[in-house]
Amino acid sequence: MWPQHGGKSASIQAVLQKKGITKKEFLDFSANLNPLGTPGEMIKVMHKSIDLLSSIYPDPEYPEEREILAEFEGVKEKNLLLTNGGAEAIFLVSKMFQNGKAGILQPTFSEYERACLSHDVKVFNLRFEDIKNGKKEQCDVLFLCRPNNPTGEMIEKKSIQKLLKNTLLNGIYVVIDEAFIHFIDKQDESLKDLLEHYSNLIIIRSLTKIYAVPGIRSGYILANETIIKKLRALTTPWSVNCVALSMIHALPHTYDHLEETKQWLKEEWRWLKTELLALNFNPSETKVNFYLLNDPKLENHEPLLLFLANEGILARHTNNFPLIEGSSVRLAIRSREENRVLLTALKKWRNHL
Repeated sequence: MWPQHGGKSASIQAVLQKKGITKKEFLDFSANLNPLGTPGEMIKVMHKSIDLLSSIYPDPEYPEEREILAEFEGVKEKNLLLTNGGAEAIFLVSKMFQNGKAGILQPTFSEYERACLSHDVKVFNLRFEDIKNGKKEQCDVLFLCRPNNPTGEMIEKKSIQKLLKNTLLNGIYVVIDEAFIHFIDKQDESLKDLLEHYSNLIIIRSLTKIYAVPGIRSGYILANETIIKKLRALTTPWSVNCVALSMIHALPHTYDHLEETKQWLKEEWRWLKTELLALNFNPSETKVNFYLLNDPKLENHEPLLLFLANEGILARHTNNFPLIEGSSVRLAIRSREENRVLLTALKKWRNHL
């Protein structure tokens, strides 16, 4: 059985070995991290923080870090809660709706369903088109991902505003996972300014992807003060460690890194998309650093997944994404050199068919 998430791991190695692939080294296109890496200033402060691990407890309220992050995001401290990565944020929010009912806009990240089920929240799947067309469901909360994982596509702000207005009238909360929002060039698409207008809006964000630090769990929730207080009461004390806290102190020094990343992504995707289309593949209309790749000659894409693995390229399966269920593979946008390696393998695949 394929692992639930991307990334090089013992689990994926075991699956590939069972399928006859014995390679040990891969170019990892399955994890959606920033190929520009971690800013130097952030690495420095994280290294320094290691000395604190054995000497002091962090302040469980994280006052300094909340102040820095609030300024970085342009929100008030009372509207922010630090978490141990985006995953803890998802599980915390799900816990708030224990024994309730949640709608999940599919296809999307599998952790929303897993988190809901762990707190006895009944789950049903929706498409965004269902909501736009006026379909009404009796639920307590809606989960959606923006930009969406695994497609990389993004629902426009005006559509989100309409959704928030309708759900507010019906007493439904809307949880929007923006783990990849920092890759987006259009800042006017940010939803932060809607927090003061919609008391049913809960935004989840992460620093893991944009700063390429998957092993250091650093996430946060943005919401109105009442929701933040409820969620804080559900948190485990000291859930955020010293190293994760330290990277927040480097945020004011990372603006150039963010702009460089956005410019790189725009140029690299323009080039890569052209190359993929020339090979008669169908890439999704992504806005971020990953995309779905569909080969119109295939239904199930496991043969392509295994072919790439045999070429030393690790792609992400889509078997656990409802409505996709293996009909594409997900790939990260990597460096130009790595993307050329991918294209060489895809050309070989075309000749192989």
